[in-house]
Amino acid sequence: MTTPRSLYRSLLFVPGSAQKRIDKSASIAADGLIFDLEDAVSPDAKASARDTVVAALGSAAFAGKQIIVRVNGITSPWFNDDMQAIVAAGHCDIMLPKCESANDVAAVKKLTTGKSIKLHVIIETAKGVLALHEISNGLSASDSLCFGHVDFATDMALPAADASQGVVYHARCQVALAAHAFGVTPIDNVCLEVADDAIIRADATAGINLGYAGKLCIHPNQVPIVNDVYTPSAEQVQLAKEILAAWEDVQKQGQGVFSFKNKMIDLPVIQAQESILRRYAAATEENKA
Repeated sequence: MTTPRSLYRSLLFVPGSAQKRIDKSASIAADGLIFDLEDAVSPDAKASARDTVVAALGSAAFAGKQIIVRVNGITSPWFNDDMQAIVAAGHCDIMLPKCESANDVAAVKKLTTGKSIKLHVIIETAKGVLALHEISNGLSASDSLCFGHVDFATDMALPAADASQGVVYHARCQVALAAHAFGVTPIDNVCLEVADDAIIRADATAGINLGYAGKLCIHPNQVPIVNDVYTPSAEQVQLAKEILAAWEDVQKQGQGVFSFKNKMIDLPVIQAQESILRRYAAATEENKA
């Protein structure tokens, strides 16, 4: 079972080349901000975007924020310069796009040796999905495994990127399974809809039902909805407390299984209720910050 080390309900992509959007992101209530040097930046703006992001990492505006920098891919001509600059700047974690092997993970880990830098890898290709076992095994407990369904759909030569069906949905499930199997945090794919609240909520709910701990976001409008979906409701919290109180009572009687409101309760159910309370406590503390 994955034990959350940080709150990752919502991780919002922010283009590294857009100073105004970087400045605005400081006031957005996402659990984490992803300063993007990859897809959101044109080739001729890579170097300047890197400088912009490095400057932002040292800004007081982001001192209390959880910042992740998505560097360019390992095979790109910008990877080494990105890693050198971002690791030297500090105050952030690293996101690796299009991760396809344990060697990719090891390459980033080597460049961050001795640093308290978490690694967030994105699975975006068929090779990445097929290598999930070795990739996940190479990650640390504080790292995360993310799914990028748009690039995956492109890699599979699909006419559309629909994370709710077909091979894309299959891969979405596999990423969540691998993350839980190896004890890392699973982060769900983006939702391409940015204006329809119902669609955003339904997509986020689908992710939490697959076992994801949070979701990648591409627009500020998505953040409050995703945060709400990934925060246990008052009803869930109250029920969890009632079940755990009843569990304490039956344990005193030497029982390991009992009935609560006509449902069987055993240790796995208890652990699920404890997880609900931990997630709620983490979200509550975040709201106070």
